Amino acid sequence: MRISRLMLLFFIAAIQTAGGDMKDLAQSIPKKILDWESVGQAAVYDRKTIYDYMDGGAEVYLAFDFRNAFVRKYKNPSGEEIALDIYDMGSPEEAFGVFSCDREDPEAGIGQESEYGFGLLRFRQGRFFVSITAAGDEKRAEKAILELGKAVVPLLGPAGPAPDLLQCLPESGLKENRTSYFHAAVNLNNRFFISSENILGLGKDTDCVFAEYAAGPEETGDLLIVRYQDEDRAKAACESFLKAYLPEADPAAAALTENGKWTLARTHRNYLAAVFEAPSKEYAEGLCSAIRFPQK
Repeated sequence: MRISRLMLLFFIAAIQTAGGDMKDLAQSIPKKILDWESVGQAAVYDRKTIYDYMDGGAEVYLAFDFRNAFVRKYKNPSGEEIALDIYDMGSPEEAFGVFSCDREDPEAGIGQESEYGFGLLRFRQGRFFVSITAAGDEKRAEKAILELGKAVVPLLGPAGPAPDLLQCLPESGLKENRTSYFHAAVNLNNRFFISSENILGLGKDTDCVFAEYAAGPEETGDLLIVRYQDEDRAKAACESFLKAYLPEADPAAAALTENGKWTLARTHRNYLAAVFEAPSKEYAEGLCSAIRFPQK
């Protein structure tokens, strides 16, 4: 396929602009926060070089539309270190996705959504996901970490929307801080292990949300919604899931699993919905029926 000269110039300009954004951002980030000062040379990693920085964890980011990452280290007079990582995820939805896949600490009130615990601050703002980590005494680093986070937020631009797929989730019993958005099987298995094989056919062109629900005073249930490109793929994924994961399913595509919990799977147009760990078949069916699929 031939590309016109105008299109080629536009493509090159887009790349240069994207790279310029990160360089401009890097120059604006404070080099000193309280008694912590930047050390060494800051680094920028892209999709090819990210493995040089995080061997073993890069797949989580690459499963999203990760563009590049800015990394700067700080040290205090005692030699303890703080690492600032800013990830350009391409869109607010993708930044939400990376942030949402590993939530477990209290809200920190920084950026659009955040959490802080044990020397680690994580937050999202616009198309950026940020983590600030202490390597040393967490208590001594806490104030500097939070102050650095507050200083970075205004540099990241305006807030952005969460993924529209979240609007499908039933509201009753939803644990919002235990809701994850992603695309790939690696992210799903990090939240809830399904299979070492990609039996749901997940990939860059699928959108997924996994949410936990309070099903009672001491009971919970999990809901997975996957949006495929077309109805045929959703049906094929459901058949693959039932065959590999739930071969004992009844005619309603539901089964009581070994731990005494219920699992079921359904399709609706180009969507697949699966309920896991439900306390009863009735609860699983009710949760699935409450999904707010968009009108055609």
